[in-house]
Amino acid sequence: MTIADLFARYLGRSRSPARLRVAAHTPLDRLPMVAIDCETTGLDARRDRIVSIAAVGIETGLRVVDPPTLDLLIDPRIPIPARAAAVHGIDDARVAGAPTLAEAYDRILAALAGRVVVGHHVSFDLAMLAAEARRSGRAWQEPPCFDTVELMGGLGLATGTIDLVDMLARLGVEPRGVRHSAAGDARMAADLFVALARKLIGQGRGTFGGAIAAHSAPRR
Repeated sequence: MTIADLFARYLGRSRSPARLRVAAHTPLDRLPMVAIDCETTGLDARRDRIVSIAAVGIETGLRVVDPPTLDLLIDPRIPIPARAAAVHGIDDARVAGAPTLAEAYDRILAALAGRVVVGHHVSFDLAMLAAEARRSGRAWQEPPCFDTVELMGGLGLATGTIDLVDMLARLGVEPRGVRHSAAGDARMAADLFVALARKLIGQGRGTFGGAIAAHSAPRR
């Protein structure tokens, strides 16, 4: 490790990002949000690594923004298993020359800054980011988040398969994006959340607090 690397680690630790605080009464259609997705070498945050990450903004009026605010290949610095590459199509050759997570970390934080994070099984994506931050010696503060799977369950809609495409179809939303690509899955998670947010608004629960409560509602 070089002196420059040590200095970068010191700076990363010394600048802990502040956690976004959101009032419970904030309307969902006024809330700055971003949908994220990570493609990885596997499903264990303790040992697996991110190979691709994307973020798609959701602006005032629940407008999903094109193109993605972030769409990066990441060099995991470990071999990508064939079983993982078979899912997302990213192999060692594709990430050759891509930045490491440590090198891309500031760009990732900038894409999430000041926003509520949305995702499909978003706790996994956030766990991967937290683990990568620890490996890089960088500060991490978990943002407030909405999980589309939990919201579907709270609204009594998550029956049977919970695949993104199937859930969108259940709500009559045309899938946009390539499945199992970070940008495609982030875009579909954004569209799914918007459809769910509109349902909450129609039920008089269209606030930050209402959406948080819907996560813990009993499943029917």
